[in-house]
Amino acid sequence: MSLQHTFSSGMIWEPLYRWHMQAHPVEAELFRSQPVRRLKFLHHFGASALFSPMTHSRLEHTIGVWSLMAHFYPDELLLRLAALLHDIGHLPFSHAVEKTLGYDHHSHTEQLILNGTVADILNKHGISPASIVAILHQDSPLTNKTSIMGLDHLDSFLRDTYYAGQQLMPPSELVRKLRLRGPYIETDEDTAAALVHAVVEDHRIFLGPQFLAMDALLAKAVAHHSESTPGMRERLPSLLDHELIQDLLQSKNQTSRDIMHVLLYEPQRIQVTDEPVPGSIEVNIRKVYKKQPLIGDKPASESSFQAAVKLAELDTLTATYFFTI
Repeated sequence: MSLQHTFSSGMIWEPLYRWHMQAHPVEAELFRSQPVRRLKFLHHFGASALFSPMTHSRLEHTIGVWSLMAHFYPDELLLRLAALLHDIGHLPFSHAVEKTLGYDHHSHTEQLILNGTVADILNKHGISPASIVAILHQDSPLTNKTSIMGLDHLDSFLRDTYYAGQQLMPPSELVRKLRLRGPYIETDEDTAAALVHAVVEDHRIFLGPQFLAMDALLAKAVAHHSESTPGMRERLPSLLDHELIQDLLQSKNQTSRDIMHVLLYEPQRIQVTDEPVPGSIEVNIRKVYKKQPLIGDKPASESSFQAAVKLAELDTLTATYFFTI
């Protein structure tokens, strides 16, 4: 079975990590369901996928996270299911329009797990949907509220930097040098250095002004389109990326149409400045994901001077940009 995404058998090949994973019957059925299949048509990297090589989908990320969980916790079905379902509530182009329009993909994910197709599949196999939602609210190997990396962020950092050609160590080699200490990723100093490098370089990419501009302008186009299109806010969470593109290209709102045309065909027209200009969009970078593995029982930055220096580079990425066309 390859990433053809048909899931006709229970054996699934994850090419980034170069391993096969056996899916339980409930997992195979969920992979074939509409809420999970939909993720194939959402870009993980948001609107930047329209002008960069970062074209991997939310489904590829989901399969990656699920396969990591299956690798480290082969007998923990609930953890595996939480990894499989953790992103099903994403909007088109992932995070690009979420904040601007006041959506919360975490809440939408929970509703999709507790109701409808996903809940029916889980109940059919004797699994409580609420037990999966509970895991998503806890510190677990999937994610946690500390600075120590979980498997969700691990896949994002490795997958993004792989597609950008910025990795120091092949992901398939790196993940085989990891262990789990409780819910936290642990490794040796050399592997930690490669992983911290991926964290910082991924931030340099997705916090780059051109990448931020694509998301900000898409959000502006969607906001204008929603104001002029009754029912759009209710439709948006279920749309695919290409459906949203078509909606914006055919919008009644001229601003929405113009922005979408530029994002698709003339991204070189986007202007980035450090000072506001008439009609510009302001974006402030204040949050970074300073995630790291453990080396032994300590965070990498406390055990390795090299890791500490590299992670400190994240503090230099805070900035304010203004975008216009």
